[in-house]
This record gives sequence, C-alpha cells and structure tokens, in this order.
Amino acid sequence: MDEDRFQALYAATHARLWAYVYRLTGERAAADDLVQDSYCRLFQLPPGRVRAGAERAYLYRIATNLVTDHHRRRTRLGARLRELLLAHEAAPPRAPEPGEGSELQAIFDRLPRRDAALLWLAYVDGHDHAEMAEILDVRPASVRVLLSRARARLADLLQTESKDHHAFPPALAPSRGPGSRD
Repeated sequence: MDEDRFQALYAATHARLWAYVYRLTGERAAADDLVQDSYCRLFQLPPGRVRAGAERAYLYRIATNLVTDHHRRRTRLGARLRELLLAHEAAPPRAPEPGEGSELQAIFDRLPRRDAALLWLAYVDGHDHAEMAEILDVRPASVRVLLSRARARLADLLQTESKDHHAFPPALAPSRGPGSRD
C-alpha cells in the first residue's frame, strides 16, 4: 500500500478502530499499542496481499487478532500481579476518546468478547456482514446468527441493569422503535 493511501485509510479509521480495540480490552494503553501495531502490520504487508477496497476490513481483522493475542498473554502466570501493581500507579488525566463511556464499558465488559466485537462492528462502525466475517474470521453466513445472539445477550444484560437500577443510563436506553413516543 502506498503512503498516500495508507494516510487516507489512517485518517478515516483511526478513531473508530481505537474505540473498537478499547471496548475489547478496556485499557487505554493497550488500545494505543494494539492500534499502532495494527497499522504497522498493515503498512508492512507486501503489495497485493490485501485486495483493493478491503483494507479497512483487513485492518480490523489484524486488530481483532492482536486483541486475542493480548488477552492470551494476560492470562499467563503473573499477569494478575502486574495488573495489581499497575493499578496503583496514577495515570495522567486524558480526554475521553470516541466511544468511551463508563456505563457502556461496564455492559461491554460483561459480554463475551466476540459478542462485544460483533455489536461494535455492526452498530458503531457500520461494517456489513461480509466485512464482519472477514474481520472475525467466521463464515459470512454465520454473522447474522451470531449477531442475533449477541443482541439477545445484550438485551438480557440491559434488562438486568434496568431491574437493578430502575432505569437505563441515557446512553444505553433502548429505543422503542419507529413511530414510538417517549
């Protein structure tokens, strides 16, 4: 990929890719590192490796694989200790990134990783089913079923939240559908 096309892709995808990776990791530093790694790997691919027009989906697939590797590394012996030590270090304040929100993050943290990825890719980033299949390395015909199941699990979590708190946080309130009145 030539440098101009790469810069255009970066400008068009960086904020949303960062938010996607952040949702899957829950960590700003990890999201920063994994997104940077994703772009580096895409840029270093030999010409012709990614078909024209599929760069965005391939970039998300790289990021998704890096997130999976990140979670595998964290489960190794000693990972919990490192977490506890790092939790006590004060991080400098940072302005919220696109897609950050404590209520939404709490819900996403309770979803299985693949469900969170499916919902984010479909409803936040607007990927079509073919792109989602390529990103998540599943059959295109499976995306519809997987997405339906992810929506059902999200609805269950939201129902539980509403019973616990008697109201949805504004960012998570379900819509009543077209033509409904609030």
